[in-house]
Amino acid sequence: MPENEPSRDEIRSALEQLFPSEKVAVAEEVQVNDQRADFEARVRLGKQRVSLLVEYKDVSSEARLMEAIELLRSRQARHSNEHWVFAAPFLSPSRQNLLREWNVPFFDFAGNAWITGDATHIDRRGFPNPFLEQRRSRDPFSDKASLVLRSLISSGPGRGVRSIAEEVGLSPGYVSKVVQELERRGYVARHEGGLVLRHGRELLQDWAGAYRKRSIETKDYFVQARSAMAVMDAMKQSLHLAGDQYALTMQAGASLIVRYADFDSVDVYVRQAEVAAAMAHELNAREVDRGANLRIALPYYRVSAFFGRQEVEGLSLVSDVQLYLDLYDYPLRGREQAEQLLERRLGPRLETAERL
Repeated sequence: MPENEPSRDEIRSALEQLFPSEKVAVAEEVQVNDQRADFEARVRLGKQRVSLLVEYKDVSSEARLMEAIELLRSRQARHSNEHWVFAAPFLSPSRQNLLREWNVPFFDFAGNAWITGDATHIDRRGFPNPFLEQRRSRDPFSDKASLVLRSLISSGPGRGVRSIAEEVGLSPGYVSKVVQELERRGYVARHEGGLVLRHGRELLQDWAGAYRKRSIETKDYFVQARSAMAVMDAMKQSLHLAGDQYALTMQAGASLIVRYADFDSVDVYVRQAEVAAAMAHELNAREVDRGANLRIALPYYRVSAFFGRQEVEGLSLVSDVQLYLDLYDYPLRGREQAEQLLERRLGPRLETAERL
């Protein structure tokens, strides 16, 4: 994968995939009116010559991509006769769609492209990432590291590394490295008053994209109850487990704070397998292969899934952040429920965390 800014030859090679029968000439660091372009590409199309002003960025997050989109849209608006194009090593399908939605032409080194104009119409999709993934930095969405983000969202701006480390039980050195990675991705800024979250909604998009690849260990049970709500009522009446040992999630959890969709099963996280057995015993639940109305799981986030746990109507519930992540790719109207949660609860909290 190209590191930092690519060479003129690499840009020309990428464009020659898009214009295979045409002559492509590329110049570096070109001044155009009052703007500097990373590259200018001139393509001869028959008797016409098309000039593309290329802005290259190796975007590491949705936040950095949005910054690039705003930059190119601003430049295009100032000089409508110029043709600005965004370039990157690789753009995922979701990032390609975002660029299309904002009407920003683009190409990547894998061969994906969307460039339209009076003389051109290129729309190439479906080319996979040809570069081997190289982990050069700490993953801020891993179980332990995500505690830093959860703390920033729940507690608001103006805190330092040591304060966060003390709250989440991590070393200041570890928290500092996570914060550095969040800064690199554009999700945290440092001010004299402390750390501030940035681009909260884009952060959740990146986080949900990373989290959807995770798997959890789940057991299905059937409780003798007429509905999923009746299962929850039975939990309130007969469950004697400590609240910090379990937490509701998915649609059942959402029903306690932002009811939006019907559901026919109750999803619960537990800290240990022994807790699952105790819960099933108290509810007189039997394990089944189909027709379950209770699912008990050990979450992938064995530690952070319980951070910010809430007590609602006599039941233990995961935090709004964890609930959003769990719902985002849940097949039964989960995305709609996640968006409701974002607009009604998480969104205002993110806005507060971004103000210092």
